[in-house]
Amino acid sequence: HPNGKQDIRHDDMIDEPEHKQEDKPHYLSNYGPHISMYISDVRSTYQRIVDLGITYVNPRFKRRAYDIDEVVNDCMFRVIDIVDPDDEGKEVILRLEHEVRSVMKKDGSLYKSCPFVEIPEGCVI
Repeated sequence: HPNGKQDIRHDDMIDEPEHKQEDKPHYLSNYGPHISMYISDVRSTYQRIVDLGITYVNPRFKRRAYDIDEVVNDCMFRVIDIVDPDDEGKEVILRLEHEVRSVMKKDGSLYKSCPFVEIPEGCVI
């Protein structure tokens, strides 16, 4: 911000306990904006998110990827806290939900909503 650091509030996070699944972590539902992106290696990308400690599940959606098996089956995961991976404190730089989708499905075919005509070289599941 031109006038220095300012706190920006994101008031679209809502606690909906009715969406809580037994034996799963509980997250607030995000009703604010989100972006979607496609990646070539969903497993290794998700593992980096786990290692950074910034996994997120938006309970308002039916597809909820709580672990690597669900990520591979759903071909996607979500993250909301954006951090600098080189920052030891992992201070949140931006809070914006990202729906991170795999180019490929578990069977190796192109994911249905992927905008590519063919699977690009180097994609793995």
